[in-house]
Amino acid sequence: MVRAFYAVDIRDEETVKNLLAIQNELLRAAGEGLKPVEPENLHITLLFLGELNEEEVSEAQKALSSIEAKPFEIGMNGVGYFPGGGRVNVIWVGVRNGADNLADVHSQLRKRLPRIRVEEQRFIPHLTICRVKYLRNRGPLLEVINRNRDTFFGKQLVTRIVLKKSVLTSSGPVYSDLAVKNL
Repeated sequence: MVRAFYAVDIRDEETVKNLLAIQNELLRAAGEGLKPVEPENLHITLLFLGELNEEEVSEAQKALSSIEAKPFEIGMNGVGYFPGGGRVNVIWVGVRNGADNLADVHSQLRKRLPRIRVEEQRFIPHLTICRVKYLRNRGPLLEVINRNRDTFFGKQLVTRIVLKKSVLTSSGPVYSDLAVKNL
């Protein structure tokens, strides 16, 4: 079985630099308890597929190869968190410009996977930048999040969609590419 998902990698140097800067600001505010996403793992998940057998991996690769899209640009704006209210489990940067393009690719992928059971969730394009293990300094952390609610972090030209394999380890997930669709 292979744990898999479709994604857009974030590789624009200036954008990654800005994302690392906000991660550091969040880490300083929280004091401890946050795990930042490593620069090489920064991505936007288009569709999480879960555990797939060999036949389903093949189906997922075929679905990816049939996507119809031209290269497009996305802009990353604003910091927020899930699930909301008083709980902070994941800290993310939102996608404003290009969100419709991402939603279109998401929709195409869903339609091309009739035999793979995918959770029904509303697609909210976002880039996870930190996972929260525990929080001691909630106030200062929320202050940084609120202060950056409209901050522009950069852009990424999307020229490829990737089917990724995820192996969970004690030090965090390890991703590798199973298939790539160049737009």
